[in-house]
Amino acid sequence: MSVAQLRNPATEARALQLGTLCNVIGALAALVFYLRSGSDALLLDGLYTAVMAGASVIAGRVSLAALQPRSRAYPFGASGQEPLYVLFRTLVLLGIIAFAMVSAAGKVLTHLQGGPVAAVRLDGLGLYFSAMVLLNLWLWQVFVRSWSHSGRNNDMLRGMAISARFDALISAGTGLTLLGVPLLLGTPLAPLMPIADSLLVLVLCAALLGEPIAILKGAVAEAAGSSRSLGQDTQITCANAIVPVLKQQGCELLELAMIRLGRTVTAVAYVEPENAMTAGQVDDLRLAVEQQLVKALQTPVLCEVIPTAVHPYAEAAH
Repeated sequence: MSVAQLRNPATEARALQLGTLCNVIGALAALVFYLRSGSDALLLDGLYTAVMAGASVIAGRVSLAALQPRSRAYPFGASGQEPLYVLFRTLVLLGIIAFAMVSAAGKVLTHLQGGPVAAVRLDGLGLYFSAMVLLNLWLWQVFVRSWSHSGRNNDMLRGMAISARFDALISAGTGLTLLGVPLLLGTPLAPLMPIADSLLVLVLCAALLGEPIAILKGAVAEAAGSSRSLGQDTQITCANAIVPVLKQQGCELLELAMIRLGRTVTAVAYVEPENAMTAGQVDDLRLAVEQQLVKALQTPVLCEVIPTAVHPYAEAAH
């Protein structure tokens, strides 16, 4: 499979446009029902959806840039913009979660100190939550299909799919909890009814934290150019895949250095040839190694082959 076949900009752009439209609708609906009900959980849901809407717009721009060929401005391509975008989006989400937690904790403290807490109006929320769950589940399927068609190498689409699925779970959990609050009447938990909404926000925030923190770690590793942007098992698999190609040309693999930037993997194979090689032979070897890596990774690869007699990390070892 060639690099060109792994890229499907039309499908990707269509999915991101649908994501923008659906998330704008969801964010507006959440704002309307928040103003009507006064539920902080709805405000959190709306802010999360609004970030997804803005993220879809930015992702479309980043995706177009990432698909451009190498140039003097971006000698290794513009795929490095993808982890920066993911990093920005994740930091915004963490900021929203932190704001929601502080706001909810403040209402809980106000209630414990005997202060008034506005009641949440529940009428009409059943329809809203049902619509949001169905919308996000459909959007999740749209992103999953687009991610599959793109060669399963686009972390932006994968992240949007995860967010849509998680948003559906948030809407379902929030709806069931808020609509079930009246059932607390006459039970030992009845005193919690005034702050049930705030407690729900704290639970949702705790549940939301795991995903952005995990994504943040991966985006930082990619943006920093760390080898941890690719799993060690993947690197070993790639090294084993190119060894037969190198042996056919009488070369021994000294080191395969690899990093991931967005959907593109940059690889440098340091090889020790048994005999002298012409520039043309090195070019042919580079092309063969690149094709083998694309086949193994199913993602675009930028590859270089450097003939050398010294291990690239030999100086670092001393």
